[in-house]
Amino acid sequence: LDEGRANRIVAVQFLESGDHAAAAVACAELSTGAFTLHRFDADRVVDELARLGPSEILYVETADGVVPRRVGRLVDLLGCATTARPAWTFRPSDALDTLRRHYGVQTLAGFGLDDDDRSLPAAGALVRYLQDTQSPHGDDRRLAHLRPPRRETAEQYVMIDATSLRSLELDRTLRTGQVAGSVLNTLQRCTTAMGKRLLRQWLCYPLREIDAIRARQDVVAAILADRTLADALAGTVGAIQDVARIAGRTAMRRATPRDLVALGASLDRLPALLDLLGDVPALRPWRARLDALVDALGPLGATIRRTCVEHPPSHLRDGGLIRDGIDEALDEARTLQTDAHGWLARYQKRLIDETAIPSLKVGYNRVFGYYIEITHVHVDKVPATFNRKQTLKNAERYITPDLKTFEEKVTTAQSRALDRERDLFDGLCDTAAAQAEALGRFADIVAELDVLAGFADVARRFNYRRPELVDAPVLDIRQGRHPVLDRLLGERFVPNDCVLGVPDESGRAGSLALITGPNMAGKSTYIRQVALIALLAHTGCFVPAEAATIGTVDRIFTRIGASDEIHSGQSTFMVEMTETANILHHATARSLIILDEIGRGTSTLDGLSLAWAIAETLAETGSRTLFATHYHELTTLAEQVSNVTNLHVTAREWQDEIVFIYRVLPGATNRSYGIHVARIAGVPTRTLRRATELLDSLVVHTEHGSPRPAGAAAPAPERGAQLGLFTEYVEHPVVPELRAVQIERLTPLDAFDLLRRLRDRVDAP
Repeated sequence: LDEGRANRIVAVQFLESGDHAAAAVACAELSTGAFTLHRFDADRVVDELARLGPSEILYVETADGVVPRRVGRLVDLLGCATTARPAWTFRPSDALDTLRRHYGVQTLAGFGLDDDDRSLPAAGALVRYLQDTQSPHGDDRRLAHLRPPRRETAEQYVMIDATSLRSLELDRTLRTGQVAGSVLNTLQRCTTAMGKRLLRQWLCYPLREIDAIRARQDVVAAILADRTLADALAGTVGAIQDVARIAGRTAMRRATPRDLVALGASLDRLPALLDLLGDVPALRPWRARLDALVDALGPLGATIRRTCVEHPPSHLRDGGLIRDGIDEALDEARTLQTDAHGWLARYQKRLIDETAIPSLKVGYNRVFGYYIEITHVHVDKVPATFNRKQTLKNAERYITPDLKTFEEKVTTAQSRALDRERDLFDGLCDTAAAQAEALGRFADIVAELDVLAGFADVARRFNYRRPELVDAPVLDIRQGRHPVLDRLLGERFVPNDCVLGVPDESGRAGSLALITGPNMAGKSTYIRQVALIALLAHTGCFVPAEAATIGTVDRIFTRIGASDEIHSGQSTFMVEMTETANILHHATARSLIILDEIGRGTSTLDGLSLAWAIAETLAETGSRTLFATHYHELTTLAEQVSNVTNLHVTAREWQDEIVFIYRVLPGATNRSYGIHVARIAGVPTRTLRRATELLDSLVVHTEHGSPRPAGAAAPAPERGAQLGLFTEYVEHPVVPELRAVQIERLTPLDAFDLLRRLRDRVDAP
């Protein structure tokens, strides 16, 4: 298994028929014993399963054996294995009986679950499957580490859909699909496997409750402020092995000697960890949780350390795990293996003394085994208890009951020693399995401390600051940085501010910012970094910024990039509109939305109209929104809607080249520098030259200010300005003159003369 990634199995049961049915989901991680229950609305099933990241999905078997369409869609999007299970295992009565028998209870009320809970059928089907595959002979002890099912509610976490999970590259990159280069990889400073897995979970499930977030922040701040504590905590936690998975392997009879010794050594760190946490106010809740485990885990760790050697073998085939002096039977068997020659020498001396035969010898060969050899000279002195075994030319060989017993013990000593070690090892595993729940809680605490210590280490190394979380729809980030690119580019990365929902000097508070500017100038990076800073703040992590005040969010939405789903008949534009529709249906005043180039993939008029209407809708909703666009006409919304503001990414043109400044400043721009970017991309020179000629022929002027007074001349056209739709072509010089004519003062002859002169000017070359 990948130590940094959970290996989950889920059972999914759709509660109604049809494509839009809600689903009950039971999720277990067999390697650690975690077991949770969920109920998802129809529009969230895919998103939530993407956050869980299962390796296998169980579903109700169909009569024709074909994977149901709803399940098939999940598999296409998640890329995991599927297993069909008989429908009766999902039947409420059978599922409830399975759960009751497994946990040895008459009711599930003690777990906070009603017997008619709609998630229980999926939970019972999942437990039945684990029993069938992991304990086929009915040995329920193999699943003793599976914790009671715990209900997870979506309200305690920030909602992140599958699109946002992918677009923000939280746990893997878009380009390679690998962890390297992701936010998870960038923040990964954990020293334990348990912490590495928990970090991904925290990133995918940010908290919504301010007090819980601040409790994590307090711990990060305490560790950050005390370097001695940070080093001691890293050393202590780093010495703790993957207790969660070791506990699972011991319960399932798959543990190795090294697993058991690692468990004992890890539990040996419990007192030191308690001492570290005791003096830090922010860490007292974690200390109290640890203190409650001492009575259960202290004796277990002591027993393992007393019984097992410090450097165990990788397996029990040759023994060597149990210390000498622990078990009398094991010591005897080992003595027979290592001291057989000594016993034979002592036995030979005793026989010589008893028989007065000085030439008596005790020996061994592979054919006849152990024997007593006496020459013919002393045959008359042989005791009656000696039984003849072999006759030689000059001697006779005998066997005695004592020597026969010794022979049997010696020849079976190794197997008896191995069997005894196996019995002692199994006993220790049983003892550990009996403490599976306590071991699971210990693993949870260690993982949390590991992640929080990692947050503090990241903050110290890369100058992250503590954000202020408030219960208001605001976002005020000063000198924010993208966590991944900041690490890659270092001082070359240009930080930027982002202010939404905060009143300016005029009292205007913009909740939607329209961002214009050239391609490659950093618009996508800017909107992504704002979303990531907000997300990190909700995990309790400090953020890459000089300062940040962040109002809690209920959901983070993204619509970035272009992709299609040809396998499901959806074009790039259809995917874009589907994702946008999801945002519009579910966004609230507490949501954070980032949009990039909405309206591409269709005609310009259609795209602009949609982008305009979408921006207006989001402005009405009040969601904090960053809307990057090349539709410069949208910037006029700031004049029409009070909570819309304009931002632009700066660039400069120098010697016919474009220089990106990467600064985001207030105001709009009407330049996209597309031809310059095409030159950078390597488009042939002749193509660029022709594009420039066409651009010059299409030069238009877009009005952003107030209408010109009647008769005022049109401003000079700006070469390279964005071709707009709500525009006017550059006026012919006769138009201002015609506009200034006072018709009521013209005589018919004057009117004829004026019309002739204007006609001549229009026809002039």
